[in-house]
Amino acid sequence: MNQTQLHINKAVIYFKRVISTMSRPLLVAFDFDHTIVNDNTDIVVRKLLPEQKLPESVRGMYRSDGWTAYMQRIFELLHANCINQTQINAAIDNIPAVNGMEDLLERLHKSNCDIIIISDSNSIFIERWLKNKKLSHTISRVFTNPAKYDDNGLLKIEMYHLQDWCELSTKNLCKGHILQNYIKESLENGTSFERVAYVGDGRNDFCPILRLSEKDFAFPRSNYPLIKILNEAKTNGTHQVTAHICPWNDGTHILEKLLVSLE
Repeated sequence: MNQTQLHINKAVIYFKRVISTMSRPLLVAFDFDHTIVNDNTDIVVRKLLPEQKLPESVRGMYRSDGWTAYMQRIFELLHANCINQTQINAAIDNIPAVNGMEDLLERLHKSNCDIIIISDSNSIFIERWLKNKKLSHTISRVFTNPAKYDDNGLLKIEMYHLQDWCELSTKNLCKGHILQNYIKESLENGTSFERVAYVGDGRNDFCPILRLSEKDFAFPRSNYPLIKILNEAKTNGTHQVTAHICPWNDGTHILEKLLVSLE
């Protein structure tokens, strides 16, 4: 082996070592409805269906069959009443972002943070909204219920997964499991995170917050169910939350806190 080849081999070994220990300052996982967007995408689209066209048998269907099955029935009713993809897209496009959230996503992205979405909405709604707001580039991965339009223009939705291991989560989406798997997968691919932050508002955001460590951040939206659940857990001692709890009203509050952690 000549000297040139020896130097090349040493450089390759060094490069592999650098890659294998790459560290990013922060992983931020977001819920979507009432967190990034200031409404519930499913409810917004459901409202396209005239009230008189919603059968009584469907109204409480989510209690017995689950939310995903309920929304599939809603999509079928929308299709049957000639409410098409263009109208659904327009409804999604018109949902405003939570104040300061667009700037927050852009600033985190520019600061080399990894951003993911874990949501019980669906892939069509989330991808459509992000594309319309020109924010797709800020998001590394979206974990949500898969959806697509069939050849007849009917929106079809499937459960993200079927789980039976977490009593805190719905059967189709355990956000804590998804978050942990993403961190593990990233580490296996050579990326570790100095800190993790989770931003949410609802009941199904409690599970992933329980997976955070004392150096991490939990951002429950003020005056929404999640912060009440966290307060009850602290009072009753039913679950131990070790992350820093940082209530928020808009994206600016989150940005101010996270920028300090990045300094």
